[in-house]
Amino acid sequence: MSVGKANLDLGKVLARLETKFGPGLTDGQKFIPEEMTFRQWCEKLATEGLKVDRKPFKLDNRPCMAWVYDQFPTTREEAYGLTLVLMKCAQVGFTVLEMLAAIYYGLKFMPCFVGIYLPDMKLAAAISTNRFMPIMRTTDAYKLLRKGDDGAPKRGEGNVMIRTMGDSNFGFFWTSGKAMTESFPVDVLCFDEVQEMTIDDVEKTAERMSGSEIRFQFMGSTANWPDADIHHWYKLGTRHSFWTLCKSCGRHERLDEAFPACIKFDPTIDDYRYCCVHCGGWIDDPQCGEWRAEDDDALIYRGIKSISFHQMLSPTVSAREILDKYTRATSMQNFYNRVLGRPYSDPSQIPINQEVLNKCVAAGAAAGVQWRDRGVNTYMGIDQMGRFNVVLIKERLADGRQATIHAEEIYDPDPFARCSELMDRYGVAVCCVEKNPNFNDAHRFANRHLGRVFLADYADLKDDMLVWKDAVVTKADRKTEFEERERYVVTLNQYKCMQVAFARMLNQTCLFPDPDGLMQDIIEKGEKRRVAILRERVFLHFTKTALIVERKVESEGKKKPVGIKEFRTRVVKVGIDPHFSYANMLCDVAWARAWGTTSLTIPQAGSTVEERRVQSIEKNMPGLPIPVLQMLDPLPRGEVCGACYSFDANGSRCRDRDLLVGANDQGCHLFVVKSAA
Repeated sequence: MSVGKANLDLGKVLARLETKFGPGLTDGQKFIPEEMTFRQWCEKLATEGLKVDRKPFKLDNRPCMAWVYDQFPTTREEAYGLTLVLMKCAQVGFTVLEMLAAIYYGLKFMPCFVGIYLPDMKLAAAISTNRFMPIMRTTDAYKLLRKGDDGAPKRGEGNVMIRTMGDSNFGFFWTSGKAMTESFPVDVLCFDEVQEMTIDDVEKTAERMSGSEIRFQFMGSTANWPDADIHHWYKLGTRHSFWTLCKSCGRHERLDEAFPACIKFDPTIDDYRYCCVHCGGWIDDPQCGEWRAEDDDALIYRGIKSISFHQMLSPTVSAREILDKYTRATSMQNFYNRVLGRPYSDPSQIPINQEVLNKCVAAGAAAGVQWRDRGVNTYMGIDQMGRFNVVLIKERLADGRQATIHAEEIYDPDPFARCSELMDRYGVAVCCVEKNPNFNDAHRFANRHLGRVFLADYADLKDDMLVWKDAVVTKADRKTEFEERERYVVTLNQYKCMQVAFARMLNQTCLFPDPDGLMQDIIEKGEKRRVAILRERVFLHFTKTALIVERKVESEGKKKPVGIKEFRTRVVKVGIDPHFSYANMLCDVAWARAWGTTSLTIPQAGSTVEERRVQSIEKNMPGLPIPVLQMLDPLPRGEVCGACYSFDANGSRCRDRDLLVGANDQGCHLFVVKSAA
């Protein structure tokens, strides 16, 4: 038989096979047969010598974790629109699971773009280099990753950010970069360390799958706060949890909910053991039991399967170790998050709760605090988010306490127009508004109410709580057009200011009117509904704001000498963006400007304005007699507070507006020249 005829016959055979069984195998199908599940593939790798952290990979002693592996979809149809959520404890092999899943789908659904998202760039690079590649090198698919387009081996292993394996790509990105969540279309999404991501980050990134025919996403993390980060997604899903069986009484129990009653000392073995909280019988195998879902319909209606996993299901952690971790824990939040895999709210970190707010309401009722539609000499704080502003207005009671008299959410293409109306209606003496994100509109608003509106920005002020910028007009200010000047700015230490604002609620010096007394229409996820603004919005935001003090890691700052510990403070948004917490804080900053409740508003040199004038002249013209110094006036010309009839030099106050002002401050609309008085 000639070579040509043989090739022709072979071609006919291949054609008949393709007609019967479909086209030839893809590169991915050569490694993973179509019917092979994720767990079967992982167990196959284990038999072939897969190692994780230089140790053999196995699931045979982890039936609970093996069940989790079974929940990953096998076909495109099963994967489409599915979200798998794992709210877990620490050190149960989630990252290994995630990397194996990424490789599995990169091969099985080839061509496929797998996006692996971390909170920041450094962590993304570390996962790509130190977790993904070591696992990849122990699999047969590694030779596909090293294979170039021409079939010859590539020199390296590809870009750290985007690894290429055949017709599939693995992108290692981060949610903290705006371009990273907007630029790359993906088919499969993996989110790692969700506790450091906002809900908005995840939702925005998920839109990268809108054009895909797969749209499978998998997320996992230790829990942090209730209703936030991974716990938010867990609650939206089926809420699967493991119920351990007691063979003595036949009842099942969730050990993470029963802890610490589920661990007791057994004198017969001189050690601690798991026990049944119902009958007291000993439980030798906490992994003996069943998985149960609280909401099966979540998979049908929302496409989310969620799973909770705690350390008592790990074969490498004993009952004694769990109890030791509990008794030695300096932070209950850390124990609950990383050992029990459950969210935890530490009262010391979230200072405001409903009980605190109820006391402020009761004190407000006793003081006669009411909602008002007008006012005079009030103070306003604004948290702005583009076309959405949140406003709180307070007035000062005769005994010096604060009274909240108005709260409002403003939805408008120009929300600052409504803010100007409120400035006039309530006779706002001082207003403080965040300068970002809508800086231009905020700046124009401040210039419409010159000297009454301060733009706030944030900085890590070491020794101060806040710093005002309007002490003097600089040369840069004089060279800048009046409308573009940025004099009325206050720089805040966000943590300290929020701490003081909450302290006023804790000691009932910030009072509230009837929580159901002011109804407003709000817009939530595009739908309008009417709510009691104080009870359902303002109070909710206060209880979703945490004040965190944590030790700095070495990479966050310079190394300190032995024995010196450096901590960092931050304000954390728990689950939602608590706009009213920031509006309240900014209202208190305006209050501080008016009433001098912080030493930062006290001038640095001299005890009175007159003394500071003398010191300024003496510095520039040393040697002049004191009577001559007192005759000279270094104030700049024009309408400044020091030249106004209403200026009280000894108290550094404006008599008409009852505000703390400086002699060099630019005059307001009430300016009256002293000589004309």
